[in-house]
Amino acid sequence: MKRFDKVLLRIFSPSAVLTVSMAIICSVALMYIFISERQETLEAYLVYAMSTYSLTTLAMAIPKSTAKAKSIIYGNVIGNRYLTDMPFRLKVSLYSTLFFNLLYAIIKLLAGIYYASFWYGADALYFVILSGARFLLLRHVQKNEHDSRAEYRKYRFCGYLLFALNAAFIGLIYQVVNQDMGFQYSGLLIYLVATYAFICLAIAITNAIKYNKMNNPILSSVTAISLTKALVAMFSLQTAMFASFAGNENRHFQCVMNSVFGGCICFVIFCMAVAMVVRANRSLRKISINNSETKP
Repeated sequence: MKRFDKVLLRIFSPSAVLTVSMAIICSVALMYIFISERQETLEAYLVYAMSTYSLTTLAMAIPKSTAKAKSIIYGNVIGNRYLTDMPFRLKVSLYSTLFFNLLYAIIKLLAGIYYASFWYGADALYFVILSGARFLLLRHVQKNEHDSRAEYRKYRFCGYLLFALNAAFIGLIYQVVNQDMGFQYSGLLIYLVATYAFICLAIAITNAIKYNKMNNPILSSVTAISLTKALVAMFSLQTAMFASFAGNENRHFQCVMNSVFGGCICFVIFCMAVAMVVRANRSLRKISINNSETKP
């Protein structure tokens, strides 16, 4: 039995070079099969089997690779600080997302002006507001302040920004449902967009669970903004999936699904914004009462 286990371990735990090489070869082969529309051929089934084996070896290599990567990162000064220093990690995250959100917003805004499209303009407005919220939090992190009153004021202002984000998102939903607008991606790009949307949602949910125990207004604000971005990305993915695979058939069903899903997201964002404003006002009121009681 032990010999059999060793044989299986050798089969599904090849060298790192072989594992990576197989993953690259299988990815290229799958792209060729889908692009050339040869999904039902014999070579396609061979590639499917090889891809399954490659995916299995990759999954089994993840724990070892993760442990090695952590040891390498911890051995680096900047990497060690990123993993152990929460304010520094938050600052890096905010800087990177701020840059990409601003870049995306500028591109969409220029496209809206060039094509005289309200669709691109509404999408650009959404990311401009999102960038403004992240910039506000970044300034607070840069100052390295620990003022509870200032933190809850920033938290409340982010709640107000969520109301503005919701208004911009409602404009997107209106154009999708009533004006037949939407996101369209050609070829395999739709699968990359789907992967990105689900990764954003998974990260947002993970951070919400992780930061909820810390009771930190700034971290809670980052979580709310990330979750809002992930939900809107899921809505954009749904419109893109309809455009790529449904075409103009069942148009009524598409409108209903976009309306229902978009409405649910708007309701969730609205509830988060209300909860943030109410919580911030209550906390600020308690802080004011405590400060007045401590004064002689």
